Amino acid sequence: MSPEPTLIVDCQNLLGECVLWNQRDQRVYWTDVYGQRLYSCDENGADVSVRQLPDKLGSFAFDPDGNLLAAFAKGLYRYELHTGRNDRLTRFEPEPGLERTRLNDGRCDRAGRFIVGGCHQGFYNPVSSVVSYDGGAEARTLLSRVALSNGIAFSLDGRRMYFTDSETLEYHCYEYDPHSGELGARRLFARVPQGCGFADGSAVDDSDNVWNARYYGGIVQQYRPDGSEGERVTLPTDCPSCVCFGGRELDTLFITTARKDLSETKLRAQPGAGGLFKVRTSARGVPESIFRERLFPTG
Repeated sequence: MSPEPTLIVDCQNLLGECVLWNQRDQRVYWTDVYGQRLYSCDENGADVSVRQLPDKLGSFAFDPDGNLLAAFAKGLYRYELHTGRNDRLTRFEPEPGLERTRLNDGRCDRAGRFIVGGCHQGFYNPVSSVVSYDGGAEARTLLSRVALSNGIAFSLDGRRMYFTDSETLEYHCYEYDPHSGELGARRLFARVPQGCGFADGSAVDDSDNVWNARYYGGIVQQYRPDGSEGERVTLPTDCPSCVCFGGRELDTLFITTARKDLSETKLRAQPGAGGLFKVRTSARGVPESIFRERLFPTG
């Protein structure tokens, strides 16, 4: 039987995203992108903290001091959790001439670079990109002509990068050099059936399986390294958006959800929409990589 998820924070996020477990303070953090808020709570959903943010926060990573490398809509910032100070880190600005693009899904690779992709906030329009940032004034472009970046995750050895341009319904796997941060050959990892939603945020477990939230599909799907389907978690709401493993033993899967794309009829039928869920699966996670600045050779 499919494991049963539990609603632990009924936060009614417009678009809950980028859920991450912070090993440092043993709390789970996530963002409501369109609500411009950062949430956190303990592993049971208690002691909830909510911070108003200066802009849409698409994704983030923790740095060695426990602060955020924050991918706000139009740039990368260091956001201090204790003070709210927000300092721009780089001159990089995604598609500065296109007001409807913003930064979206992001994740640190196993060496500590932050890989983040953009999106166009409208109908399918492949005008954004995916970049790599390891400190300094610039970010390096890895992929172009992207409409909706999602599913960024890395294999345990750091040699595979998972990525989907969600509206294509294809989830890809790239060869990835963890030393240089260069992308290699691409292959199709999984295809989402038509009418079953699209691939959103992902996490990798300690057996190298990928757990992917299926937005509009109402499920979280585990994929084995060969792309075959494994365990499946069914949510009581249509729009799961991102997942992470957390808890003291990294044995809990946390799942963010959204409500912005649901009709009033569906919202009445799905009272937990936009909430944070948790579930025990057969898997355990691994600690998320933190952002490590300028550790990489340039030549």
